[in-house]
Amino acid sequence: MKESMRRATLTDVADAAQVSLKTASRVINGVATVHPELRDRVLEAASMLAYRPHRGAATMRSGTSDMVGMVIRDMANIFYSRVAAGAADVAGEQECLVITCSSEGVADQEAKLLEAVFAQRPRGLLITPTATPQPLILAEMALGCAVVAIDEPLVGLDVDSVSFDNYGASREALGAALELGRNRFAILSDTDRLATMPPRIQGAKDALAERGLGVLPEMEIRTAHTDEQAHEAIVGLLSLAEPPDAVFCANNISALAAASEVRARGLDVAIVAFDNFPLSHTLPQPVVLVEHDDREMGRAAARLLFERLTDPGRETHHLTMRTQVRRY
Repeated sequence: MKESMRRATLTDVADAAQVSLKTASRVINGVATVHPELRDRVLEAASMLAYRPHRGAATMRSGTSDMVGMVIRDMANIFYSRVAAGAADVAGEQECLVITCSSEGVADQEAKLLEAVFAQRPRGLLITPTATPQPLILAEMALGCAVVAIDEPLVGLDVDSVSFDNYGASREALGAALELGRNRFAILSDTDRLATMPPRIQGAKDALAERGLGVLPEMEIRTAHTDEQAHEAIVGLLSLAEPPDAVFCANNISALAAASEVRARGLDVAIVAFDNFPLSHTLPQPVVLVEHDDREMGRAAARLLFERLTDPGRETHHLTMRTQVRRY
């Protein structure tokens, strides 16, 4: 059996550069007072040997790492991936890595991921929560770990957060749809376990109530958690004897399924969506969107996290991200 190659150590780098181990360590750790000639020799040796610093050892020495953990709900959803990209923008400015993982909306999976993330002793945690594992997060916060909740709140924990005006934006969007002359509305949303869903739905219903309109029980589906469930739900709605002439979709998964099925059937059904979704601006049917800058949401969350690390005692901040209703 062929023997595997040995990973280069800092001692190997020091030997190749013909410097002391202490000098090699100072160069690798970015100490500015090392003589330029010695620094160049060490960096050249490290490159030649493909040396990588042992970050785990550095973490043990300092008590924290140069990373931020991020637990999002769904890596495949463009909203969460853009939020993660924004967080990485700001973390990069702070010379930190963002290690992102997806809970898939499963509480047990989220708890396992949090255990794994905290084992790396991160400087902070960004999370779009599924559940509230308070003891675990509280223990890390007591040790100085900064925590920011994104989109969904961490109920019962006093942490910084970024979110949308879910009620107000939805109410405004339905008002814009009503100006199109639509009066048979359906509602398609994810589970009420997500704290964002009930206020979005209530905002939509209140806008309808102002015009003396409502939503029939058979026109309201609040279990569209996956792409398949959303597609099945919209097929059912459009197959009713008197189908809707507008569908309020409380997130992008519901909106994409609804728009796809409406277009495939060639129907004149308006799509009202809280979130942008792919090709939304190119559809033949009317579209009303609650638009928001997802990447900026991630940046805002990361900025809150690093502000908290700089000033641990400051009061808790809850940011509401700007949204804009547009008709297409």
